[in-house]
Amino acid sequence: MGPVGMTPEPTSHAPKRILVTGAAHGIGASIARLCVDAGHRIIAADIDREALSLLREGIPGIETAVLDVRDLAAWTRVVDEVERQGGPVDVLVNNAGVCLPGPCEQVTAEDDRMTIEVNLVGVMNGVRALLPRFLERERGHVINVASMAAFAPAPELATYCATKHAVRAYTHSCALDHRHTAIEWTLVCPNAVETPMLKAMRKRRAGVVVFTEKPMAPEKVARAIVDAIRAPRREVLVPSGRGKLIRFLGLFPDLLSRGMDSVERRGRQALDD
Repeated sequence: MGPVGMTPEPTSHAPKRILVTGAAHGIGASIARLCVDAGHRIIAADIDREALSLLREGIPGIETAVLDVRDLAAWTRVVDEVERQGGPVDVLVNNAGVCLPGPCEQVTAEDDRMTIEVNLVGVMNGVRALLPRFLERERGHVINVASMAAFAPAPELATYCATKHAVRAYTHSCALDHRHTAIEWTLVCPNAVETPMLKAMRKRRAGVVVFTEKPMAPEKVARAIVDAIRAPRREVLVPSGRGKLIRFLGLFPDLLSRGMDSVERRGRQALDD
């Protein structure tokens, strides 16, 4: 029995049909594997057709769909097809993302546009494609994967941070729009994760502040998402303690600026070790 006055979190162990974007690599691939292990049915969506084929070989029984999350018409086609073939989607996991780092004046307009369209517009397109169906069925769960960058800025990651701040605001605003419905909304904010995207950052030595702590395995984030599917929560920080600290520090940009040189030195030292 929980503390007096506390309402127990609703939980569901029933298998669900889950559409995961950015599923061919990194966090998305780990989500697909752990969700299958938990008994769920997975539609793995990604723009990388070849990597999806390899994923399907490694996880028998999953469905795959080639999807450019920037393309709303493609979203509609994919959702129509997967629901026609296998029934309604219960959970949307907007996981696809890109990070194209560099000083703000040096990043090209094309790279900025790509980051915004994948990280933010892609999330909005997923919601636009599936939310009306969720509302009609009076059930559904939207999980948007952001980052600790949703709380605090970072050097050489201006556009990336901007999109993650926006995804947080968008998720919680949508939740307020539909607070009187049965639709669940979850924002997941992981710290640095050992993924191909992070390896590219390591090579360019950009945004070194993310290396002040050892990056997590993608399975840790995936486990948090599987838990949130079972027991929905509005905001999930991975890891929780560091997330709360970064969320607090983000309230004080002057303090962040004064301490950033020291943080960058720690990040560079960690990269050199």
